[in-house]
Amino acid sequence: MERTLKVVQARHAIEDIIFRYADAVDGADMETVGRLLHACTVTLPGDVVLQGGNAIRDHYSRTVVFYDRDERVVPYARLACSPRTRHITSNLIYDFDPAVTTADVQSYFTVYQTLGGTSRIIAGGRYVDRFEYGISGWTMVTRRIH
Repeated sequence: MERTLKVVQARHAIEDIIFRYADAVDGADMETVGRLLHACTVTLPGDVVLQGGNAIRDHYSRTVVFYDRDERVVPYARLACSPRTRHITSNLIYDFDPAVTTADVQSYFTVYQTLGGTSRIIAGGRYVDRFEYGISGWTMVTRRIH
């Protein structure tokens, strides 16, 4: 019963990180993305590797396309622009170690973008994440984006 309780608590904490990441990207808050992934190594398609929150924040700030209220492309400015996206993360599958101190989590993502009054899917794929539990709680330590 104790392991079951640990798994339930861990799932909630891990989901909080995963969903806050999507919300931060959609909300043009790359500083929060960097904070959430402070100890993470992200591997992007093409084997591009980003190490740590600052590198992840800087990369996303440069590569995500941001818009103003009139849908003109603008440089990143925290909370003052928008990628006009909605990230949907689904089908989370968890694999915990026996002590519930590490978790491998797979999920799917679909990214919708609304421009000119029309929404369309602009990206989709799979996340393969690894989380570790430590003194400050659960932390994402790796993310591979397929």
